[in-house]
Amino acid sequence: SQVLEFRRRATAIAHENAFSIREYAIWTEPELFSIIMTGIVKETGLENEVQKDLFTQAVDKVLRLAQDMGGTMEYCHGVGLKLGYLVEREWGSGWEVARRLKHAIDPYGIMNPGKLGL
Repeated sequence: SQVLEFRRRATAIAHENAFSIREYAIWTEPELFSIIMTGIVKETGLENEVQKDLFTQAVDKVLRLAQDMGGTMEYCHGVGLKLGYLVEREWGSGWEVARRLKHAIDPYGIMNPGKLGL
């Protein structure tokens, strides 16, 4: 029920940060919705590193928006290392349970260190 509102707000975030959304996709059902955000909408004159930082911030805002609207940031490929910093925010108290289980099974932290922010 939130897909169209999410799409509208994600588009606004992209445009506020001078990026464009190339593709929206619904994968079989509305709860599997993806966005491809890329490119510069206008010439900014900013250095590449600054543009990368702005892009990273825009992606972070879109992921947090998905969480805030009751969605999840990743449904297909997993969170891994790249998005691990957002897992606790998404899982709430479940993250602490996962952290404790991980520590009980892997007290030395050698199995997939850093995955899921654990």
